[in-house]
Amino acid sequence: MDIRNQMMRVTKGAIAAMLLGGVVVPAASAADFSSRWYGGLGLGISELEPDPNGTAVRVDESRSSGGKLFIGYDFTKRFSLEGHYADLGEAKMSPAGEVGYKEMGLGGLYYLLKQRPAHEGFGLYAKVGVGKMENDTDLRYERVNDYSLFYGAGLEYAFSNGLALRGEVELYDEDARMATLSLLKRFGGTRKQQPVAKEPPPQPEPVAVAPAPVVPAAPKPAPKPPVTLGELEVIYFHTDSAALTRRARAKLDRLAEELKRVPDAHLEVAGHTDNRATSSYNLVLSKQRVRTVIDYLTQKGISVERLRPVAYGETRPVASNTTEEGRRLNRRVEFRELER
Repeated sequence: MDIRNQMMRVTKGAIAAMLLGGVVVPAASAADFSSRWYGGLGLGISELEPDPNGTAVRVDESRSSGGKLFIGYDFTKRFSLEGHYADLGEAKMSPAGEVGYKEMGLGGLYYLLKQRPAHEGFGLYAKVGVGKMENDTDLRYERVNDYSLFYGAGLEYAFSNGLALRGEVELYDEDARMATLSLLKRFGGTRKQQPVAKEPPPQPEPVAVAPAPVVPAAPKPAPKPPVTLGELEVIYFHTDSAALTRRARAKLDRLAEELKRVPDAHLEVAGHTDNRATSSYNLVLSKQRVRTVIDYLTQKGISVERLRPVAYGETRPVASNTTEEGRRLNRRVEFRELER
């Protein structure tokens, strides 16, 4: 058995299986479906194999390009009737000559896996019908059958605006077949099912209800004034030293008590120096003074998370570094309350 006959038998068997399988597919309600006309055109590739019938003529090139026009009518969501005219191209013969194929026919389409009633989305279909084949050639030939059954199968994707794309394969008689890609347009719309109006439930009889007594709202309590820290004193240091003096420890004791009195207060702890050494050395020294102060306050029970260390070195003097008194005022640690 040659390949052509195998293809025809396989395709016919597949179409029969599809139609048999379509019987058990549950049909959707047709209440929201309306029949529509449609039309389209397709382009494709054909395989043409005229029978030389023992003559010296042979088929030199069987593949050609073709196209078709078609018009159809959707009777239901699954069944459509479609007529077409197809130009399948020409088979080139050797030693010389061509055989052209033209076919017109009328067939039925049955859609499987078509769940949307208005032909939207993907649809797999089978096709069968009756066609009339005509040939155009200068060679002597004889057609065995002018009319014959044709078969087809395809996959369609339809958009909600009526446009659709199709890819399909059709077998015309025993010596011609074509695979096409088509664009079609459906005209008209779908008929949506009208919702059934429900009768409103009976309303209960109105019952007189005594008004609830008006209870005057309790006055809001006046906001409590915020608790603030007292005076934040400055801690002074000896030259080139980060050690706390006795007076400095007394000031820090008072500051620790203030911080315990206002537990939500947070402080910036800023260290400073005079300019007697290099700027890099003074920056390190100011960091040491800040660390000494913070260590002392944490020993007094103040959480380190409430203290933010900052070191400025000699960059922010409060007095002139040309006098001993000015340098003394610059060797310091200051405190600034942060926003709560």
